[in-house]
Amino acid sequence: MAKTITDNCAKSLELLSDYHEGALDEAEKEFVRAHLGECPPCMVVLEDIEVIITSAPIIRGEDGISFPDENVIWQRMRITKTTIH
Repeated sequence: MAKTITDNCAKSLELLSDYHEGALDEAEKEFVRAHLGECPPCMVVLEDIEVIITSAPIIRGEDGISFPDENVIWQRMRITKTTIH
Protein backbone atom coordinates (compact mmCIF):
# COMPACT_ATOMS: atom_id res chain seq x y z
CA MET A 1 0.00 0.00 0.00
CA ALA A 2 2.82 2.44 0.80
CA LYS A 3 4.17 2.02 -2.74
CA THR A 4 0.82 3.11 -4.19
CA ILE A 5 0.83 6.24 -2.06
CA THR A 6 4.39 7.01 -3.19
CA ASP A 7 3.45 6.44 -6.85
CA ASN A 8 0.38 8.66 -6.45
CA CYS A 9 2.51 11.37 -4.85
CA ALA A 10 5.04 11.22 -7.67
CA LYS A 11 2.31 11.45 -10.32
CA SER A 12 0.51 14.23 -8.44
CA LEU A 13 3.69 16.27 -7.94
CA GLU A 14 4.45 15.96 -11.65
CA LEU A 15 1.02 17.43 -12.49
CA LEU A 16 0.79 20.17 -9.84
CA SER A 17 1.95 23.10 -11.96
CA ASP A 18 -0.47 22.24 -14.74
CA TYR A 19 -3.19 21.64 -12.14
CA HIS A 20 -2.59 25.11 -10.71
CA GLU A 21 -2.79 26.60 -14.22
CA GLY A 22 -5.99 24.69 -15.04
CA ALA A 23 -4.26 22.92 -17.93
CA LEU A 24 -5.21 19.31 -17.10
CA ASP A 25 -7.94 17.21 -18.65
CA GLU A 26 -10.82 16.19 -16.39
CA ALA A 27 -9.38 12.77 -15.47
CA GLU A 28 -6.01 14.22 -14.46
CA LYS A 29 -7.66 17.09 -12.61
CA GLU A 30 -9.84 14.67 -10.63
CA PHE A 31 -6.83 12.46 -9.86
CA VAL A 32 -4.85 15.41 -8.46
CA ARG A 33 -7.85 16.81 -6.58
CA ALA A 34 -8.55 13.44 -4.94
CA HIS A 35 -4.89 12.92 -4.07
CA LEU A 36 -4.55 16.38 -2.54
CA GLY A 37 -7.60 15.66 -0.40
CA GLU A 38 -5.83 12.75 1.25
CA CYS A 39 -2.17 13.84 1.16
CA PRO A 40 -1.31 16.92 3.26
CA PRO A 41 2.37 16.93 2.18
CA CYS A 42 1.40 17.24 -1.50
CA MET A 43 -1.12 19.96 -0.60
CA VAL A 44 1.74 21.88 1.03
CA VAL A 45 3.69 21.65 -2.25
CA LEU A 46 0.69 23.13 -4.11
CA GLU A 47 0.52 25.93 -1.53
CA ASP A 48 4.25 26.55 -2.05
CA ILE A 49 3.69 26.80 -5.81
CA GLU A 50 0.97 29.38 -5.18
CA VAL A 51 3.29 31.39 -2.91
CA ILE A 52 6.07 31.31 -5.50
CA ILE A 53 3.76 32.43 -8.31
CA THR A 54 2.30 35.20 -6.16
CA SER A 55 5.71 36.34 -4.90
CA ALA A 56 7.57 36.34 -8.22
CA PRO A 57 6.22 39.70 -9.43
CA ILE A 58 6.97 41.24 -6.05
CA ILE A 59 10.63 40.20 -6.02
CA ARG A 60 11.18 41.26 -9.63
CA GLY A 61 13.39 44.32 -9.96
CA GLU A 62 11.91 47.74 -10.73
CA ASP A 63 13.11 47.46 -14.32
CA GLY A 64 10.90 44.40 -14.68
CA ILE A 65 13.81 42.22 -15.72
CA SER A 66 16.21 41.79 -12.82
CA PHE A 67 15.62 38.93 -10.41
CA PRO A 68 17.45 38.02 -7.23
CA ASP A 69 20.11 35.34 -7.51
CA GLU A 70 18.23 32.10 -8.18
CA ASN A 71 20.66 30.10 -6.02
CA VAL A 72 19.87 32.31 -3.02
CA ILE A 73 16.13 31.75 -3.51
CA TRP A 74 16.57 27.97 -3.65
CA GLN A 75 18.81 28.04 -0.57
CA ARG A 76 16.13 29.93 1.34
CA MET A 77 13.50 27.43 0.22
CA ARG A 78 15.67 24.50 1.32
CA ILE A 79 16.06 26.03 4.76
CA THR A 80 12.32 26.34 5.28
CA LYS A 81 11.26 23.02 3.72
CA THR A 82 13.79 20.23 3.99
CA THR A 83 11.50 17.32 3.10
CA ILE A 84 8.22 16.82 1.28
CA HIS A 85 7.41 13.42 2.80
